[in-house]
Amino acid sequence: MPDMAAPPEPPPPPAPRLPFELPAEYYASPERRAPALPRVVPFGCGTAAIVFLIVFFVAGMYSDRFMPWLFGYLQSEMDGQFTKDVTAAQKAEFDAQFKELRAGLKSGRAKLNRIQPLLKKITDATIDERVTPEETKALIEALREANRR
Repeated sequence: MPDMAAPPEPPPPPAPRLPFELPAEYYASPERRAPALPRVVPFGCGTAAIVFLIVFFVAGMYSDRFMPWLFGYLQSEMDGQFTKDVTAAQKAEFDAQFKELRAGLKSGRAKLNRIQPLLKKITDATIDERVTPEETKALIEALREANRR
């Protein structure tokens, strides 16, 4: 009987070509490719990051000036949102308590954990761009609580 050799096995199909190069292929290839980004890009981004950190640090140093200004702006915005039935006495008490809070912020006596509930009440009261007498009363109480030492 003639010796029949088994037919040779077909070669395996080529691996599918991916739309990107695998890291192993990149590092194994002997040729050096041009970088994807120009050489100055890392320096530019690094410089921008350093400038941002310096500006952020300096802004933190002057936050004692910024916070009272911000709360003054917030107070002036809220003064325009009082409804007609808010009494002049309530407005005066609100402004007096807010002025005391701003003075506490300038001197560093105001604590953030006391201001946080006030900010929540302000958000709740001004969400509809109207501040009613009941909301004014609640805001005055929150301001008194924030001003306590």
